[in-house]
Amino acid sequence: MQWVLAPVLAEAYYGAATERSTVTVDELRNHLLGYPRVDADEEIARIAGTLLAEADDENGGRCGVSWNDALIGATAESLDESVLTGTVVDFEALGVSVETY
Repeated sequence: MQWVLAPVLAEAYYGAATERSTVTVDELRNHLLGYPRVDADEEIARIAGTLLAEADDENGGRCGVSWNDALIGATAESLDESVLTGTVVDFEALGVSVETY
């Protein structure tokens, strides 16, 4: 991970805040301090909307990809990076480069 987008932070903090988590919110915050943040600007929003519309059209209706994942995929696309994820299906539907862990 070379950058962090706000939706990624939200998902990570949600995971840390659940009772099932083995990582505390403070541990997560400390771990994320070294990663630069990327704002979802108008260009990223445009790319996200386009990627999601194309995926929906290819599916013949809603493809099931969330707006958060569309923003994450668009950010990776705009930075010419891959999305690092354990769940590749949504990002593959968007047509963005994916790496798994």
